[in-house]
Amino acid sequence: MKTGIDQTAMLAERIRSASATGHRLAITGSGSQRALAFPEGFAADVYPLEASGHHGIVNLAPSELVVSVRTGTPVMELQAALEESGMMLPFEPAMPTPSSTVGGMVALGLSGARRPWTASLRDAVLGTRILNGRGETLRFGGEVMKNVAGFDVSRLMAGSLGGLGMLLEISFKLLPAPACQAWLRREASAAAFIEQARDWGRTALPFSGLAWADGVMRIRLGGGEEAVQEAAERLGAETDDEGPAFWMQLRDRHLPFLTRPVSGNERLWRLSLPPATPPLDLPGEWLLNWGGGERWLRSTIAPDTLRPAVEAAGGHARLWSGDPDGAAWLHPRPAPQARLEGEVRAALDPDGVFFAPLIAPHPRTTRATPEPD
Repeated sequence: MKTGIDQTAMLAERIRSASATGHRLAITGSGSQRALAFPEGFAADVYPLEASGHHGIVNLAPSELVVSVRTGTPVMELQAALEESGMMLPFEPAMPTPSSTVGGMVALGLSGARRPWTASLRDAVLGTRILNGRGETLRFGGEVMKNVAGFDVSRLMAGSLGGLGMLLEISFKLLPAPACQAWLRREASAAAFIEQARDWGRTALPFSGLAWADGVMRIRLGGGEEAVQEAAERLGAETDDEGPAFWMQLRDRHLPFLTRPVSGNERLWRLSLPPATPPLDLPGEWLLNWGGGERWLRSTIAPDTLRPAVEAAGGHARLWSGDPDGAAWLHPRPAPQARLEGEVRAALDPDGVFFAPLIAPHPRTTRATPEPD
């Protein structure tokens, strides 16, 4: 099953030219999530490398639980093909716009509400084909789990923000879509929600989402019809008529909590924490997902106050939107980790072609800026 357009040769030539002339390239898809990778725009010597023309599903094999797809393919197009075959990506990808691409999805590395019960985006990546910083085609992993061994470069691409290479093709593990779903709700405090989610984590109930916002616990179940019905009765919560819309908006990051503009010195943060962590003593509005593992906070608290508190709880915090006021957008890495990330970048991009300002700096940070064309 090969459809779409393969632009490997053209993209490789663009990269080789940049390597030869000293220009840098910012890998972009549809541009719908550009601010998350390049929140402060492009440097003067950086040119966009558009990947959305490189698209199409290369192989869809439901019986083997795998799909391989070119990275410029819209996520909605891939999802439609999977739904037709009764399959799904286990990490429930966001579709913020109709043009959002598979490559951008992987480069951001963000997983949806189903993550704690199925797999993260990184865990679902079986193999990749990429162009390195000299325009050479490299392949890592494959289309089955047993091919993933040793230094797993494929999974390093999840969350790499375009700094390790130009993604060409990705193979994902699939799961059958649930035959039945149910949406429930129950009023609860944030602390009660976290405690309840911890207790439910010890059961085999067919959860596919546990979230909390505005004093309401949101519950989503998915699986066989009998299992879902029994679980709904056991939980004793009321039916959530707004459930389907809520979970779709949460998936696509379209909830008003996430989309309304920040004002003044307010900031929107995305925190990752051990799920059972009690509510942090930080001021602001909260939205909890993953049973407490992913927490969103709208607050005027200063970054140098928030991040130590999150670190003390065993987590990390990404600034999603708002004035950074000199703070890093991503949570600062420990020096050994940053050094390792830089060395990996240098191995895959020896000439420092790929522009990725949010991840660990490339060792070659003193490249001379070329004269304008």
